[in-house]
Amino acid sequence: MEAKPTDLADGADGDGPLRVQVRPKATGDEAALRKLLEVVAAEMGSALGARMLRRPWFLLLLGCGFTLLATSSRSLLLPLLVLALFLAVGRPALAHAWALYAHQDMSLGLRAPGAPGFRFWVAEDTDGSVVGMVGVSGIGKSGDGELELRSLAVSHEHRGHGVGRALCQAVLAFARGSPGCRVVVLDTHMLHSPAQRLFSSLGFHPGPTCLQPTLSGFLADLPVTRYHYSLTGNRTEDNSPAGED
Repeated sequence: MEAKPTDLADGADGDGPLRVQVRPKATGDEAALRKLLEVVAAEMGSALGARMLRRPWFLLLLGCGFTLLATSSRSLLLPLLVLALFLAVGRPALAHAWALYAHQDMSLGLRAPGAPGFRFWVAEDTDGSVVGMVGVSGIGKSGDGELELRSLAVSHEHRGHGVGRALCQAVLAFARGSPGCRVVVLDTHMLHSPAQRLFSSLGFHPGPTCLQPTLSGFLADLPVTRYHYSLTGNRTEDNSPAGED
């Protein structure tokens, strides 16, 4: 796909349109993409860690531990101190663990340049700084004619200006030109509500919601929704506000 500049919504400072270029990932992009994914994964890890702390099973476990300590020590001071220490240390630890998990998942296919079945695009601003990325997997697989959009990430200061939209459109354009491809799919969860609005406005349709079939999915009780975009007869126009990412 040939890289071309794209005018997006007005910049945050209001001095004109934000101009980005969406192009295929190049060899020299690895360091910038690694930094971008670390920031996005840390945000996701913090949100997932906070959600896990609010799960009923976790609160029950915490309550049982507090009761056991209060009974054995015959004082409320010790269990309160232990609880405060646990929350002070445990929450950042949970956030870090979830961030590592998210980073590993989003980095799939990036670690081996030219990994078969993967393709990535980046968005860069006029200064040449990478401000977003997106990937697609399933290239070359036969049978279902399905490509998966994955690893969509936009730097915090560039969100809300259509960078994510431009990246998704690059994936859809690639899919339309891929022989045998009939549908583009992606998985997202309830913590990605702005992204879900973007996907819907682009013509993606949500399927059934189910719990992620992993230990992490069970612990966080995080339902995942698979969206699909049919390439046969889909003529959905971009009908969302320009500033929506």
